[in-house]
Formats: sequence, structure tokens, C-alpha cells
Amino acid sequence: MDRRPWPERRNAALANMTLRETLGITTRRFHVNRQKVYEGFPEGEAARQRAVADKRAAIRHSEELIEVFSHAVRNNGGEVHRAGRAEDAVAIVTDIARSANVRLVVKTKSMTTEEIELNKGLMQVGIQVLETDLGEYIIQRANEPPSHILAPAAHKNRQDVLQLFRRDADESHEQEPGGDDAQELTRYARRRLRKEFLRADMGVTGGNFLVAETGTLVLITNEGNADLVTTLPPLLVSVVGIEKVITDWNALGNIIQQPAMNGVGQRLSSYTTFITGPTGAQSSEGPRSWHVVLLDNGRSAIRNTPYEDVLSCIRCGACLNACPVFRQIGGAAYGTVYSGPIGIVEVPLLTNFSVLSELPSVGCTVCHACAEVCPMDIQLPAHILSLRHEKVRRSMVPAATRQTYRLWAKLWSTPGGYRNSIRLARWGQRFYVRKGLLRSAPGLMGGWFESRNMPPVAHETFHEWWQRHRIGGDHSYE
Repeated sequence: MDRRPWPERRNAALANMTLRETLGITTRRFHVNRQKVYEGFPEGEAARQRAVADKRAAIRHSEELIEVFSHAVRNNGGEVHRAGRAEDAVAIVTDIARSANVRLVVKTKSMTTEEIELNKGLMQVGIQVLETDLGEYIIQRANEPPSHILAPAAHKNRQDVLQLFRRDADESHEQEPGGDDAQELTRYARRRLRKEFLRADMGVTGGNFLVAETGTLVLITNEGNADLVTTLPPLLVSVVGIEKVITDWNALGNIIQQPAMNGVGQRLSSYTTFITGPTGAQSSEGPRSWHVVLLDNGRSAIRNTPYEDVLSCIRCGACLNACPVFRQIGGAAYGTVYSGPIGIVEVPLLTNFSVLSELPSVGCTVCHACAEVCPMDIQLPAHILSLRHEKVRRSMVPAATRQTYRLWAKLWSTPGGYRNSIRLARWGQRFYVRKGLLRSAPGLMGGWFESRNMPPVAHETFHEWWQRHRIGGDHSYE
């Protein structure tokens, strides 16, 4: 987690024009594609509503379903571990790896393993970890956090990637990519990763869904790396949040399209992988052993609270694509593994509010764009406002800021107070207007102008104009 204050993270992101351009293009494309796929799929809305109902029901009965899932996995030859906290999950995976003398781990893209900082834990005991999703591979080379839940390297352009790959080629004595053409860059990554797949001792995945009925792990991806991670290494470990469990294959049929449709605007992801157990020693393909680590890490505490619908999140990224703030600053500026509207809500809940004071809840404009696109009907704007109240209640907001907002609320709660505040602003702005624009302001209001200007307060409001003309007897409005 980036511990710098929110204004520093925000300003650094706003100053990065490459980030703003590339991320803006990516999120807008995803958002437009989402609209198009629903237009061409009339049955999509009904399937979405069924998916919401199925997921809500699964959350209410999650403990029962986890038991059913665990029993099925064990019957299929796999092993199940329960991890109450992040450090417990890391310890479980580390112990599994060390007992098998693992030297190299290859991973699929997994936000859950990012959440628990699994890579860091494995590397601390001398195990090499390699991300194999192209976006994750790029940001691992750059030693940066993901900027988007679906497109981790969306903040980088092809020239950035070329420089990273050239440095990587120099360090590994590999042939450099021939240029910044997308196919050439992808070809380089594929060539580099193939060798690592073949020598890896362990594969690590996350999971999109857990089908309790059959003990099946479902992975949906847009690259073939997940199939290689789950079939080539002899040992496979899947780290999955307990909220991913669903009842049966009927429920999966309703929900499986939702991440792709709402995240990137496709009817279905390019690859859908089902794992229902290890292949055993008799097979030449697939893992000989499979461990599933079910992570709680604060999830159980969200059940039976007003925030319970947050557990329905399917990590589609639709709220990020629609959010005007996220489009400008990207995920790293939020300073936490989950960013955008869902991150502002989910991270405090998973950490028992311990990071609430560090999250940029003030960055949300409450425009409701996230609620409109969320396929699981999560009430993100209401939750964000509720957490803002909680932040104040816990006195995490500086006293000067609280007093400023209280005065503002008091003034604007009456017509007279509003008019007096406008008159005060009109008088005070003369010290801050430059070339016809208001470019700064004192105190708390100054933060607004760090990245934008605005027109000055009008010399006369409509009500003032109306009073002057009505009292003067002039009823002409021309």
C-alpha cells in the first residue's frame, strides 16, 4: 500500500500524462463495448438479474456452501485449507511450496494474491515468483502495482513496455524485441514465459467462482497463460476468497458471462478453465496435487451488515471504467490493492476500518455512474457516503476540515445563508482571480484548484437580478 498522503498520490497521477491518456482510452473503450454488447444481447439483462439473485442467495448460505465445496474437493483428490487472515494464507502457501522444494512459481492474474501480498511472502523465503498474465508481467518488470483490475498495465504505452522489455532482455541475456509493435512485444513475452512455464515447480491461481455442487474452480481469462499455469507444473495452489462460492452449475450459467460482458464488453471471456481435482501421478498432464486456500480476511464480518452486497462483487471492473475520477488517476493513486469505487468501499470493510483515514473517499463525486453499471447491483454511492459519515464519526478527519464543512452545511441549509456565502465569495475572490478565471482559494477550498480552474462567482445572481428588476417595476425580460 502506498502510504503517501492522498493529495500526493493524486497529484502524481494527474501529472502523468501518459497514464491519463492510455488509461482514459482503455476505460472508455471497455465502457462503450459494454453498452454495445448489451444492445446486441436482449437476453443479457434477464441473465444479469438471475445472477444477482443467485449470488445474493449464495452469500446468505456461504458457510453451508463452503462445507459442500470442501467436501467435494476432497472427494476429488484435492486438499482444502481455511485461512482467517492474509498472513495465514501466505503461511499456508509458503509451507506447501517449501515442503515440495519449490524454486519457481508461475502465477495467473489474481487480485486475491495481490491482497495478501503472496509474492512478497514467497520471495522472502527464497522462492522465485513470475507473473504470467501479460499486463501483470509488464508491471512486475516495472516493480509497480496494477493500475486496473482487468488491465494492470493500462497506464503504460508501447514505448514504456519496449523499454522495460529491453532492460529485461539485457538482464536475462535474451534477444530484444524488434520494436514497439504490439505483436512484437507480445511475441517477446511469450518467448520468455514459455521457458519459465516448462521449468516451474508450482502454479498459483486465484478463482472467479467456486461451484459447491461439484467442487469446481472456475477461471475466466483472456490469455492462454492460465491453462499453462494449471497444467504444466506438478503442484497447483488456488487462493480464493470465500465469497466466490456459488451453489451449482445452473447458477454458474447465469453469472459466468457477467465479468466479460460488463468488464470488457465481450459475450464470454476468451478462455474458461474448470478445475475439479488433480490428475494424479498416472497422468502426464495437469497437477499431481491441488490445494485450495479459502481466504476470509474480513469477508465474514461483512455478512449481515448494510454492506453485505459488496460480497457480490465479481471483479469485472465496470465501476472503474465508468468512474470519471478513476479515469484520470488510475488505480495506483488509491494506494490500495482494490481501487476505484469498489476499492473505496471494500478495503475499509476488509481491514476493519483501519485504513479508512487514508482512503480518498473525498475523490468520489457521487455521480452514481458506478451504481448504474454494476452488474451485481451493489449500492456503491450509498456505501461511500455511509463510510464518509463513519470517517467523521471516528474523528479521522482533521478538526479544521470538520469545522469548515459544518459551517458550509449551516450556511447552505437556509436561503439567507446561501446568499450571504455567495456575497462573501464574490468579495473574497478578487484576490484570486487571474485573467478572468478563479485559479486558487484559501484553506480547504484550495485543493479544488490544484488541478483545475473555474469561472469566478457571477457579479449578480439570478435572484439579485430578479429583485432589482421587480422592485424597479421593469417586468421586461428581454
